[in-house]
Amino acid sequence: MNGVQGNQAAQVRMFAHDAIPVALGAINPEFGITLDSGGYGYAVGNEIILNTVSGTDSAKIKVMSIGSSDILNIQAVQNNPFYFNGLQFTGTKKLILKRGKTYTFYQKATSNTGHPLLFSTDSDNEVPYTDGVSSPGVAGSTKVVTWTVASNAPPTLYYYCGAHTGMDGEIEIIDSGTDFLDVYPNNNAIKSFEVVRQAGGKPFGKAYTVGFKVQPGLETYSTSDPSAFIGSIASIDLASTDQRGACIYVGVKMSSMTAKMESGKLATFKDVAAGSFMPILVKQITTATPDGGSAGVINDNDIVALY
Repeated sequence: MNGVQGNQAAQVRMFAHDAIPVALGAINPEFGITLDSGGYGYAVGNEIILNTVSGTDSAKIKVMSIGSSDILNIQAVQNNPFYFNGLQFTGTKKLILKRGKTYTFYQKATSNTGHPLLFSTDSDNEVPYTDGVSSPGVAGSTKVVTWTVASNAPPTLYYYCGAHTGMDGEIEIIDSGTDFLDVYPNNNAIKSFEVVRQAGGKPFGKAYTVGFKVQPGLETYSTSDPSAFIGSIASIDLASTDQRGACIYVGVKMSSMTAKMESGKLATFKDVAAGSFMPILVKQITTATPDGGSAGVINDNDIVALY
């Protein structure tokens, strides 16, 4: 492998108490993910492999704390009833909602793609019910359905998929008593987490972009094996240098390397020699081309951030 070896590795250890391999588009380990929905069914210590846009070097997060959430996370498997926080309502089981209460249904998990959640007044789903319902966005990406159940809502309604049959179920509307969130309170949604470095010193994923939606790479459908966590990338590449500063070590010759400085300005360096220590404060390494290699294709230790 190219990069830090032998005496060079000893030099790196002398100059830093932490050395983090730089990957282009790696998630910032401190504030790189903004929480959208904490999902359901998680426990402290759970580790989640996230999806990625390229390759297999995905990022991983570790759940640090859990708490309550009023979000009903929807997941879909075609021709099967929708999952609500990992629960299906089949047979005589009904989704129970309360008049006057507002419910938030997240359809952002990828499984919802092509499966918009709708409501109706009849079991054949021929008469849509929209009183108090707002449903902007695209299922599987941005869709959030909010429903304030009207005081005159009928005692029986139905939910269904607007594109496929067999994904429907019955809703019981009540004035008082226990509803879905009373019976199945979502007290184990993710509240805080950390981005962790995977075995072998690998960086925090690669090929991510700011704004990219992240969720578990493998979507599952039960309370015992949850996967409805949804977040978005807020920052990529290097940890914060606000308090401690950083030096970049370049293990192989770079014909070109572009860095985003603390000022936000981009700086491009040409013909950087192998073994170079560069005492520059940077937020990101945005592009890098090893000498004789391809742009954006670097190994784990070709560039190392020293803290």
